[in-house]
Amino acid sequence: MRMIALSDITNILGMLGIIGSLIFVGIEIQQSQTIAIASQLQARNDALMSFYSAALEGNETALRLLDKGLIPEIDWSNDYEREVLSAITRVRIISYLNAYDQYRLGLIPEDTFEFTRNRALVLYDDCRTRPWIIQRVTSDFNSFLQEYSKKNC
Repeated sequence: MRMIALSDITNILGMLGIIGSLIFVGIEIQQSQTIAIASQLQARNDALMSFYSAALEGNETALRLLDKGLIPEIDWSNDYEREVLSAITRVRIISYLNAYDQYRLGLIPEDTFEFTRNRALVLYDDCRTRPWIIQRVTSDFNSFLQEYSKKNC
């Protein structure tokens, strides 16, 4: 039987150290890529929210509607009120989409995302606002909302 020399043990430990280091570097690269993707999505969604919310700044109708909850009672025959509510909904749903993207990438825990999911579902479950949402979200987020929705429109 052959004796294992101290140099053999040292070589084996050295190889295990190199393999462990390579695995660690691979995990770090994967995490960096995930964070970079999330940052790009965040920047895109921030730009969209800024674009859509610019028209709402100083708008008295928007301020009044924002104080009345997610889906305020409006005169649905009033084109202007409907347009303002549509713009508010657009900004909100982009924010919810952003949270969904961050959640999907593993950057937001389930319990934190639950609040966002519930708010998004309030808008999605209202048949008057659902068309505005469907045209503003990714198919993945739309499928997610359909899965949790309690209402068919």
